[in-house]
Amino acid sequence: MYEPLLEAGAFLFYLLGSGLLTALGLLAEYDGIQSAASGDSVLAVWLIYMGTVALVAGVMLAREKVLGRALA
Repeated sequence: MYEPLLEAGAFLFYLLGSGLLTALGLLAEYDGIQSAASGDSVLAVWLIYMGTVALVAGVMLAREKVLGRALA
């Protein structure tokens, strides 16, 4: 009885998680570029690296969990 509700909740959880990771990655990348333009290279490299990690995680989560469930 509760299986469809649980599946929909898990789908929404993965959807929101991938969207949040992607948005945080984009914001970190943007902030890293702004830091590089202002001359703070150490912070810029760290922000760009962490932004890339968050973007990759968000895209992989969306591709494996969200699209996998949506197309199944």
